[in-house]
Amino acid sequence: MARSDGKPFSLSDTLENVAQGPVPVAAPGRKLATLVVVQGTDADLGAHSRVEGRVVIGRDPSAGLVLTEAGASKQHAAVELVEGLAGRVRYEVEDLGSTNGTAVNGTRLKSRRKLKNGDKISLSNTVVRFSIADEVDAAFQAQVEAMLSTDDLTGLLSPRRFDAALDEALRAARENGTKVALLVLDIDGLKSINDVHGHAMGAFTIGQVGRLLAQAVTGKGTASRFGGDEFVAFLPGADRAEAVKVAEALRAAVAAHPFERDKVVVKPTVSVGLAVFPERGTTAKALFDAGDRALYRAKAKGKDCVVG
Repeated sequence: MARSDGKPFSLSDTLENVAQGPVPVAAPGRKLATLVVVQGTDADLGAHSRVEGRVVIGRDPSAGLVLTEAGASKQHAAVELVEGLAGRVRYEVEDLGSTNGTAVNGTRLKSRRKLKNGDKISLSNTVVRFSIADEVDAAFQAQVEAMLSTDDLTGLLSPRRFDAALDEALRAARENGTKVALLVLDIDGLKSINDVHGHAMGAFTIGQVGRLLAQAVTGKGTASRFGGDEFVAFLPGADRAEAVKVAEALRAAVAAHPFERDKVVVKPTVSVGLAVFPERGTTAKALFDAGDRALYRAKAKGKDCVVG
């Protein structure tokens, strides 16, 4: 697998894509408390959070450990570091008035409870393991999650995680009577870039477009690369006008971006098809098929445009 600059891919590259910064070197010995999802939806498996204060677990996007499972409450439970005498610390868990309750090792919580290493916290159908580990183990868990959840070339969400997140977004939209816009896009002229300048330049171009897509949907939705130079994104709560605005901003950003590597400059564009739930589809597949058909119309129209 190659990086966007054509060099060999390494595990630290994935973490840099996710964190957009250098990967800290783990120091053995120092103990850390972590929460890891060991049972739950495909989108949640492997998700983790360090406990360095108070960590809320639930479907609220602002939670410290965000879950997508429908049975979890927005703010379901919390795990907190409590400082005692002589610098001693302990960790406690409490239910936050959730609909389906919280249990530890199969026993339903009635009040705050002290946690010990290896305890399993159940929230509806999700199980979160509480662990005390050193920094090396914690860093390893972060690396595993990055590999499971992200595309190494772009840093975007992996298709498996994206599909699960889209399913949850559509479930919430049905429940709340809201919309979800889906964007399906690919890069115009990538074959020519590969043929003329080599696949390393093509990979660089894909990586750059992925980053521009991430910037375009930050705070608005979620994106993924599902193959080659093909991308998909969903925007919860967005109607057609809002989706067109995001898609046009992305199209313009790609057209204006300086795609330069080793003094070689290319000028790709993107074509975008869009579809909105529930008008163009009530399932993830139907919505994607509608967006894909719109993408083909954008290509037929002359490329470098948005159709839907």
